[in-house]
Amino acid sequence: MEDKAAELKRIHATAALVLEEYVKCQSSTDATVSVDEMGFPEHRPEFVQRVISASMQRVEAERGLGPQLLSSLVMRGALEPSDVEAGLEVALNNMEEAQKTAPHAVDYAAHAIAFFLEDKVVPETILKYVPTLAGDELGQKIVSKVTTQLQLPLPITKFKSAVREIVDEYFVGGEVKSAIEQLSDLKEARYGYEVVKRVLVMSLEKKDAEREMASVLLSGLTRVYGSEQFFEGFIRTLRGIDDLALDTPNVCHVLANFVARAIADDVLPPVFISLVPKRIVESGRGKEVSALVHGLLDQHGSSARIMNVWGVGSRRSVSELKESVSALVEEYYVEGELEEAVRCVRELGVPHFGHEVVKRAVYGAVERGGDGTLEKACLLITALVKAGVLEGAELTKGMSRALRGLPDLCLDVPQAAERMDRVIAQGVREGLLAEGFKERFDEMAGSVHGIKVA
Repeated sequence: MEDKAAELKRIHATAALVLEEYVKCQSSTDATVSVDEMGFPEHRPEFVQRVISASMQRVEAERGLGPQLLSSLVMRGALEPSDVEAGLEVALNNMEEAQKTAPHAVDYAAHAIAFFLEDKVVPETILKYVPTLAGDELGQKIVSKVTTQLQLPLPITKFKSAVREIVDEYFVGGEVKSAIEQLSDLKEARYGYEVVKRVLVMSLEKKDAEREMASVLLSGLTRVYGSEQFFEGFIRTLRGIDDLALDTPNVCHVLANFVARAIADDVLPPVFISLVPKRIVESGRGKEVSALVHGLLDQHGSSARIMNVWGVGSRRSVSELKESVSALVEEYYVEGELEEAVRCVRELGVPHFGHEVVKRAVYGAVERGGDGTLEKACLLITALVKAGVLEGAELTKGMSRALRGLPDLCLDVPQAAERMDRVIAQGVREGLLAEGFKERFDEMAGSVHGIKVA
């Protein structure tokens, strides 16, 4: 058996090698294997401390990779959160010594702690002990900097916000190519796991048609992110399954469908479940997801079933739905059959696409003009709401989309602002739209024409 000095020497060598390889290729898979093969679980806090200390000595652009590596190792089960917390405490104890070779040690320590807190790797209570661990003067500086960084917000927080906006817009407009381009333009491939997780989590509250869109987006994003990012994104989502279940009781079935579909789309490897940390899939909801995935994959003719896991109807493309909506709105304005139009919208069976009906109805009326046509738009929207075919949220979303497109519409229809104002005013009078919506319209119209629409 190796003595303690030899064990620590091996730990230090592994930490240096793993960090160096991660900086070069940012592969958490290779790092996980190395840590597993290292052994000595009782010395893993020492491994964490060595990674933190070695990261301090790297050039500024590479320093942030240390905390990112350690967080990924936690997500993959190679380290425990307690290992990171204990290793961080050792690093803080050595802060005075670290400053001698790394003048930026305080800034780095603050960044690392803020990152771990943001990623929920260490508890917030650690901030209480920083002054004791690092010394009162240095500790207070670190805590102050952590507090400031958490209010900035952090780069990862800004990234999450940008991703959320892009994915939200994708669920509304359905333009997968545009969404992929926008996500790629964020220039943060190292945070691809966050995109994957965000797409999955946001889809939980959606209907099957939007979950199909999510699966299509994930498949398209393989041109932007490597397999590592998808692997970690799914694992991070599975780690939070108990919290997700509070808002989505059927979360196990939904995530199992996403995993199976991702395997069928070559987004994840067929052996994905066997690579997930055992503590996630050997008990509770994680175990249920694992069983459901295996059940889907083991079915006869599973490929065809999995490709339609969100239902055959959900695979209708957004462009097909837009064409259907355009056709029924056009027919309504030509024939004037209100009940027929309501029936057609109901038969589309896509309540989540009601915003497109609203937008097309408003644009159709604005482009045609005339009191009778504008009145038809209001009658159709009112009838759809009363029939329970159009939800209030979809009405607001559709009017918001129409409002955002006003500048472009005015280029083709000079009277667009005045005509849309009349539609919105009537919507407010009938209680379909909030008073604040009229104010938003007036502001938009003023920016287009330089005047307030009466």
